[in-house]
Amino acid sequence: MPQKRVRNHVNPLSILIEHSFKGFGNDNPIFVDVGACKGEFSAALMEKFPDHNFILFEIRRPLAKKLAEQFADKKNVAVFDGDAARNFRSILEPCLNQGAKVEQIFINFPDPWFKEKHKKRRFLNASFLQKCSEWLPESTEIVFQTDQKFLFDETLEEVETTPYKPVEFFKNSAHEIPTHWEQQKLLEGDEIWRVILKLVNS
Repeated sequence: MPQKRVRNHVNPLSILIEHSFKGFGNDNPIFVDVGACKGEFSAALMEKFPDHNFILFEIRRPLAKKLAEQFADKKNVAVFDGDAARNFRSILEPCLNQGAKVEQIFINFPDPWFKEKHKKRRFLNASFLQKCSEWLPESTEIVFQTDQKFLFDETLEEVETTPYKPVEFFKNSAHEIPTHWEQQKLLEGDEIWRVILKLVNS
């Protein structure tokens, strides 16, 4: 039986807001944090990679507002609320057009959406990945981490139907930066499943 989590659920399909972005005005490499929550993962990444630009998506507007305030003094950080999937291309493509490389996209411990009828709300799904394959470059890596084995397995099944393939299963935290949720789960003795996906054009 999947372990339930206490979290404010927000149906991304109900949020129709659309954002536009002109990019950072440079070609610095980019990290994307989908579901940035309180920003501790991105903040640690910024310490390790000060020359990168960072795009943070957080569906919950109050948290997104706090993230924007937290990183307000950083010109290399952009924060967006709402449905990341709906806004993904309009936010990232201008950066690509400026010559920037989207190095890695992090999906860390997303809402599992346990019910069968809610699976379409998951960020990583076949439809989304198929759309990404039409414009994201092959060099971009999608880094997926979860404490839910059933979600991990079902996501890999979705991936099989797309041009994306798992290229690396890894054991330790991405860039050796555990999120707050991850630290809690590890203390409880839970296992974490991790994979890097890349576009593989035949």
